[in-house]
Amino acid sequence: MGRSLNILFSCVGRRVSLLEAFRQAMGDLGVGGHVYGADRSPLAPAWHRVDEAFLVSGVNSPAYVDDLVDICRRKKIDLVIPLIDWELQVLAEARDRFQEAGARMLISSPAVVEICRDKRKTCEFLLKSGLDAPRILSYEEAVEGPFPLFVKPRFGSSTRHVRFVHNRQALKRFGQNTARFLIQERVRGTEFTVDVYAGLDGVPRVAVPRERLQVRAGEVAKGRTVRHAEIIRKSMQAVEALAECVGVITLQCFLTAEGAIKFFDLNPRFGGGVPLSIEAGADFPRWIIQEHFGERPEIDPQGWQAGLVMLRYDAEVFCKAKDLGMAE
Repeated sequence: MGRSLNILFSCVGRRVSLLEAFRQAMGDLGVGGHVYGADRSPLAPAWHRVDEAFLVSGVNSPAYVDDLVDICRRKKIDLVIPLIDWELQVLAEARDRFQEAGARMLISSPAVVEICRDKRKTCEFLLKSGLDAPRILSYEEAVEGPFPLFVKPRFGSSTRHVRFVHNRQALKRFGQNTARFLIQERVRGTEFTVDVYAGLDGVPRVAVPRERLQVRAGEVAKGRTVRHAEIIRKSMQAVEALAECVGVITLQCFLTAEGAIKFFDLNPRFGGGVPLSIEAGADFPRWIIQEHFGERPEIDPQGWQAGLVMLRYDAEVFCKAKDLGMAE
């Protein structure tokens, strides 16, 4: 009898390409099973591209973990893959509950998630690890300039509520609430996202830098893979320093005109642009599945294609209104 694997994507949203990549890997490896999805809304496009979808409570609801654990028990889920920042802390802290239900949670330790979710702790961690990051300013320092400055939520995600402030008056609108917002120096340079594979043991084995050629709503719309040795080295250094990573860790950095590399974001999950790295040859889904079955995948750190360009476009999912609980 062949191997079988049931995968559940939580907050499946629009991640059609990623779930299809896992389907492809399962087929290539001769692994049977099903790909399931959960979301709080049936209007999530990927909800209609899984084998079976489930409505669950919102991430902030006390019932959210209960809902997912119940699905794991009923559908004999083997692997749970979380996809958005807002759910990571609660799921990391509930890993034992999923393990008791027979499911492996593809998530880093609560300590790693806490560092990555708190942007102030992210900056402190990077500097402590010998890496560079945009300088965080106190309000008193910021009002002295030079402007423009960068203001973002301390616990934000994507580009929500991120602003450039160009003068003191604009800065005052944010007040001195540095518990909620961070004020940082503006860094000019080329922006990169880096996908680092840490597997199930936290050991970084490959890093793929992706230049962000165009961004829409915080997610890359156009990008290309770039084999930049120093970005690769420092990204691997960051993941190694985190020490308790699982799966794919997504880092963001600027490469300045002077050659400085300044990291500003760490995300312990699949990034939205990860299909580019997968298509370039960093077959994260295949490697994760192999490791799940106790195998050691053969990974060539240089075995991915540089100069591959991704140009994203919108695609449609059609379904009947009555199936969504809507009037016809």
